[in-house]
Amino acid sequence: MKKIAVSFGEEELIRIKRILTDEDRDEALAFIRDVLEKKVKEADLPHCVPVFEESYHPNQGEIVTGKKSAGG
Repeated sequence: MKKIAVSFGEEELIRIKRILTDEDRDEALAFIRDVLEKKVKEADLPHCVPVFEESYHPNQGEIVTGKKSAGG
């Protein structure tokens, strides 16, 4: 499995610190499901596809993410 990096905003960092201070297992699990799961999935998506790659298809990003590109 490849390594990924995720970043957290101010509110997310405050939430993490609160979880650690309170040792709140339920909130920790909720944070993983609400925030971390989404960030990990997004980071794991393919971002760039070389033009010469055989498996590349137009609108591939839309297929993978379900989002339309700005140009389309």
